[in-house]
Amino acid sequence: MHENSNVEKRLRIPKILRTLYSPSKVFKELAENPSYRGVVLILILFVASNTLALYVFYTKHFIQKVKPDLFEEGSDVWTENATLWESNGNCTQDSDRVYGEYSIAFNVTNTNELYMQIFFLESINCSKEKFNQISFSLKLVDGDVAPSNVFLTLFSKSSGCFVRNLEKETRNITDWNDWNTLIVPLGGEGWEPEGNGTASWDDINGTKILVKFPKNVNATLLLDAFFFRGQYEPLINYFTVFALQYSMLYFISFVMLWIIFGGLLYILSKYAGSELTWKHDLVVSGYSLTPLFIQGLCWTILFMFLPQVKIAMGTVANTLATGTLILNVATYLQFVFMAWGIIISTFATRTLNNFTTSKSAAISLASYLTAFFIVRLLGF
Repeated sequence: MHENSNVEKRLRIPKILRTLYSPSKVFKELAENPSYRGVVLILILFVASNTLALYVFYTKHFIQKVKPDLFEEGSDVWTENATLWESNGNCTQDSDRVYGEYSIAFNVTNTNELYMQIFFLESINCSKEKFNQISFSLKLVDGDVAPSNVFLTLFSKSSGCFVRNLEKETRNITDWNDWNTLIVPLGGEGWEPEGNGTASWDDINGTKILVKFPKNVNATLLLDAFFFRGQYEPLINYFTVFALQYSMLYFISFVMLWIIFGGLLYILSKYAGSELTWKHDLVVSGYSLTPLFIQGLCWTILFMFLPQVKIAMGTVANTLATGTLILNVATYLQFVFMAWGIIISTFATRTLNNFTTSKSAAISLASYLTAFFIVRLLGF
């Protein structure tokens, strides 16, 4: 008999799991000896499950390597600083942009062409295996005469270069007064070597964009989001960079939700006649967040079925959200687990205070939703 009792104890389901389906019994036990140990365990599981979901999410995404490197530089540095450029026009920064904080404005007067030129601090390997595309965005302002042609030059070493007529890339532009992004393949047909024949695709150290107009004009041309583009690589390569940041974010958001939720439970319950201590309500709020780590596990499973997604970095639409059905399901699942937490809190409040179900539900609902929205307003 004693042996059977020991077996039952060894097989006993932890309180944090029993909270999910039998909260009343769990909180009767916790009323006699409230402890934060279970809440700390829930916090650890919440951070772990959500970090795991993030890991699976990253395995499904691939990002295009670009130069300037957005992970190192943080922005499209070449089109943030007007002093980097040489031109036959006046160069200034402009707040009208495609990406980052600024674009570069080139203003010309009474001329039929505008050139903009930059030399890089380091050579760029534009071979097929490295950076095999170049992209940039142009917008005409303060002018009503559209460009007739655009030429792109890539400088190599000291005196060689490659030149390409971008007639093919610009022929479908119907409105130059709006931002137009040009993506140009590097190497292959369309490029003409010039200079002393030493130009090499694995040693590009500068570029020049020449814009021609059909007649002399007074105009301003904006340039932004100038990138060399390469192969796609797994986003998981950068997971360690983000894992610590997101883990800390998950930790802070849980603690804030827990404390604000518990504080509101305490205040509203006291107003309704409760005699419980602050610690009791913090334990109730902590255990009521148990569904959130289950939510992380569900997201992990859902993200396993995500399709592979390629993200072209350095564009306006470089967000990770792809609008797929799976991501929509994951978003709406949050409300299911919120409701689950409110139900657990309702049972706990009713059990510990001998309140009616309706009063307990009102207190729990108001406390949870208020805490949730406060945490969201704070940016978590």
